[in-house]
Amino acid sequence: MDPSVVLGAAAAIVHLLSYVLYNREMLRGHTRPNTCTWILWSFLATLNTASYVAMSGDWIKAATPIAGCTACLVTLALTAYHGRLSQLDAFGWITLGIGLAAGVLWWAGRDAACANLVLQLAFVISNIPTFRGVWKDPAVERALPWFGFGLAYALNVVVVLMRWQGQAIDLAYPVLSLLADGGVGLRIVMRRSMLARRVDAAV
Repeated sequence: MDPSVVLGAAAAIVHLLSYVLYNREMLRGHTRPNTCTWILWSFLATLNTASYVAMSGDWIKAATPIAGCTACLVTLALTAYHGRLSQLDAFGWITLGIGLAAGVLWWAGRDAACANLVLQLAFVISNIPTFRGVWKDPAVERALPWFGFGLAYALNVVVVLMRWQGQAIDLAYPVLSLLADGGVGLRIVMRRSMLARRVDAAV
């Protein structure tokens, strides 16, 4: 069997398992996500997956976004019962606007690659509140699921390189997502370590 197919499947499985970890924390009450945020992320994930499949033309490369999109929609359903409902902040509205613009761009220009690249900007902006939130209070999120997301994207990067067809744009989604989601996990660990050192110094 083609090693890239095995690795693509592994990346998708890791992504799904990371969502299982994330949702388990939510069901245990350790995290309480905003339902509106997950509505936004589900919209972006759906559009991103469709445009990535159309752009790359490779279902193995697209296994990770397909898995992520599916799990994102499941998470959205769970947040309807276990999350909190609050309005989108400024970053959320900006992200929604960029996502809608990407959809219009794809529909009007029939350019899935351009639309997908615009969507990556939306994803980066949508992560800013999470970055700020975990720095303010690292207890609001657990690091392990975010590191799991990062690992899935790292594997996806390897898959894209193994199935390279000269389309550098295929790397934009997994590389930026690796930096964003893995960065959240790293930020949680760093902030917790910093606060622990402050407590030790005060004793």
